[in-house]
Amino acid sequence: MILAAGTERGAHMETWELNEKKKEYLNGYRDAKRREKRILEQIQQLRLDTMFPCLQGDGMPRGSSQSDLSNYMERRDELEEELKKEMLNAVTEYENIHKAIKKMKDEEEKEILERKYLMRQTWEKIAKELGYDRRTVIRKHGNALKNFEIPESCHCMSP
Repeated sequence: MILAAGTERGAHMETWELNEKKKEYLNGYRDAKRREKRILEQIQQLRLDTMFPCLQGDGMPRGSSQSDLSNYMERRDELEEELKKEMLNAVTEYENIHKAIKKMKDEEEKEILERKYLMRQTWEKIAKELGYDRRTVIRKHGNALKNFEIPESCHCMSP
């Protein structure tokens, strides 16, 4: 009996680890959107620091020079290029995740995963939209994860 319990626990741990990998894959779009937001915030802060150099927080008066302006433009261009790449990455992540979800058989499971990972809805919002309570949606999400398959083309399954 002890061996069987240990084997069962090991299988449960493998299932949990696999589900965590699936969640990590499904959260790829969310993560790309977060990176995109951080870059936008950096661009905004750079603009503010350049437009209002006397408000940089150290109490020292500042003026602007030609080199300050060219440094600003160079840094802004770098950030905008980084932003373009991240926006493209977000679209690619979205498309890949959407394709993988669409391969699932159960329509309700598809909808739960789409709402959670692509539409970024809360458990409460999903429950309301589907007419379930929060716990039922979380249980159904667990079943959806069991049935979801990470595409073989994804390199995220490596140890």
